[in-house]
Amino acid sequence: MRGNGYWNMYYACDKTTFGRNFTNDGRSNAADAQHKEKNDRMKPDQRWFPTNLVEQAAWFRNFAEVFASIALDLRFTQADIDSVLADNEVVQFLARDVTAMRMYERALRAFQRSMFYGRNGARVAEFPAAPEQDPPLMVNRGIFERLERLVRRIRTMPGYTPSVGANLGIIPRNEKLPELAAFVPRFRIIPSQSRPYSFEVKTTRGKFDGFIVEHRRGASHEWERATLIAGSSGEIRVEPLVYGHPEMLNVRIRMCLGNDAVGSYSDQQSYIISP
Repeated sequence: MRGNGYWNMYYACDKTTFGRNFTNDGRSNAADAQHKEKNDRMKPDQRWFPTNLVEQAAWFRNFAEVFASIALDLRFTQADIDSVLADNEVVQFLARDVTAMRMYERALRAFQRSMFYGRNGARVAEFPAAPEQDPPLMVNRGIFERLERLVRRIRTMPGYTPSVGANLGIIPRNEKLPELAAFVPRFRIIPSQSRPYSFEVKTTRGKFDGFIVEHRRGASHEWERATLIAGSSGEIRVEPLVYGHPEMLNVRIRMCLGNDAVGSYSDQQSYIISP
């Protein structure tokens, strides 16, 4: 068993491990907030880096293995590889150790409850054994800061491609896509005052690049794509089946990112084109 020095070291390493708020270094609240903001700036971009400790360790293991295999081709040095591998060893150790200590604290609390509130008995209680530790060679502080800077360097290398980024796990996840994929647009049809068999479609573009317009004639079941409009409005002209006669159309739209349709179709509206 380890004495109080071990526990002091453990809690000092991660003051919020068990949800506690320690201020044993004498900082004021304002200084604490400034210190937290500074630490937040040292965290890698959460669009590609996990926030959960176990997931961070799994991510770092994959990153280190892939980086070690391709670093020289990307014009990095063996020293860069060794640094990443050493950082990974510490990350894996700390992930295991913090998880083990969390489980150990649970065991201690269960032991405490048993000692305080259990039934009186002649059998002597057995104190929970602390987890064994075998720390690797320690590295300088700032593992996440080094990682963030390394990722920026990787992206500037001549041999970097999106495929390389995907293998390393450094492609930002687009958090907007699920929201956009479920988007149902609304639109208005405005009669054209100048051109026959024409009308204007207006919608709110928002985060999209434009929208496509489709129409269906009368009793037909086939939708025809009229055009792709870049922006929030555009004029549509439809060739009539019989010139000189009005014609009923059903119209719908769908939003676009670039040239690709995204999200759901709008509700359809009916409109009569006329000469």
